[in-house]
Amino acid sequence: MKTLKNFLAEKGIKMDAFKAMDGEEQTALYNELNEVNAEAFKELSEKVEKGEATKEALEAALKESRDIQAEQMKNLNETLKSYGMQIKALSEKEKEEVNNSSDLTESLKANIDNLKKLKNGSSNEAKGAQFEFTMKAPGTMAISTNVSGGNIPVEDRIEGLNMVPSRPVRLLDVMSKRATTSNIVSWVYQANKDGAAGQTAEAATKNQIDFDLVVANEAVKKTTAFIKVSTEMLDDITYIESEIRNELMRELLKVVELQAYSGDGLGNNHNGITTVASSFSVAGVPAAIPNANAVDVLVVAANQIKVAQEMGAMPNFIFMHPTDVMNLKLQKLSATDKRYVERLTEVAGSLNLDGIPIIETTLVTIGDYLIGDFNLSTLVTRQGVRIDIGLDGNDFTNNIRTILAEWRGLTIVKNNDRSAFVYGTIATDAAALEAIS
Repeated sequence: MKTLKNFLAEKGIKMDAFKAMDGEEQTALYNELNEVNAEAFKELSEKVEKGEATKEALEAALKESRDIQAEQMKNLNETLKSYGMQIKALSEKEKEEVNNSSDLTESLKANIDNLKKLKNGSSNEAKGAQFEFTMKAPGTMAISTNVSGGNIPVEDRIEGLNMVPSRPVRLLDVMSKRATTSNIVSWVYQANKDGAAGQTAEAATKNQIDFDLVVANEAVKKTTAFIKVSTEMLDDITYIESEIRNELMRELLKVVELQAYSGDGLGNNHNGITTVASSFSVAGVPAAIPNANAVDVLVVAANQIKVAQEMGAMPNFIFMHPTDVMNLKLQKLSATDKRYVERLTEVAGSLNLDGIPIIETTLVTIGDYLIGDFNLSTLVTRQGVRIDIGLDGNDFTNNIRTILAEWRGLTIVKNNDRSAFVYGTIATDAAALEAIS
């Protein structure tokens, strides 16, 4: 067995230099010495088994090994004691800068088992007895360096959910409403009028009139939307279910409004107002209008409705894109007369043309317009907006819930009321006014 002195001599290290080393360096050398002695002890044990060495030699080697370990423990204790003296001296000298005694104490407590192994254990136990000391000097505290595991301070969360901008529904508000319990809605309209009333002479044949009765019908259409959400999200975010319901309601009604506005009547689409509305006509305008503008177009369209409906229907709303409304407000009388158009008035933030309110909405494409008597358009509801939450497909095994919104109904503009609406494009219709010959 090699003693520490012999081991260090073989490595060319003097005892004074060894004692000047820190605890980690000394421990590394002790571990290396213990490995050498453990290997020598193993070889001696094998020789005893083969009869090449005596048991007395093995017992002597074991005693020598314990003496060597005792010497190691003594030297380590002296090293630890010297560390304590250095720390104490530094603490007394610069108390405001360094105080590491608590760190050293915690390190000793954490390594108590390894120290016991090194002092009392067998050579194999001593071989694995490694330990280290961490000494930390205090420094300036900062959030970036001294905070971990979460947010400190906790952020100030503003209440509610900031939603993506969504078009407000305006058209449905001005339409007539009707409920139904059937999946098909029909109406009767008058068609093919013949004859006319007139004056009659004595003994002459009176004037005969007739007309046809035509039954028209349309089936209700369904509009749907759904969102899938995890059960954890429903449980953990208190407001998420109500926000999902609100989102479904908004998106569903926007589609219903779009269908009421421009549905083409094919398949599951509504027969939208712009699909059945009359086209712009210059009939009745006596002469070309130079520099025709949006105001001119809307005035002629309003007159077109009054004439077609025999004054039975009067335009009560104009729908335009906000950009076109802005341009309307900027409209001057002419290129030389910079006064604004007087027939445009603004009351309580609402722009009116000859008393007809103009409704701004992005539902209308820039450059287009829709004017009419919206009392003659009807939104028929078979089933109002219904929102259900349930399981769909493998939702149950995937911890998911499906929130579904649906609406059933249709849009009706009866046949003889379709001339109460005019839908057109401002630039095209203004050009038609300028081209009158």
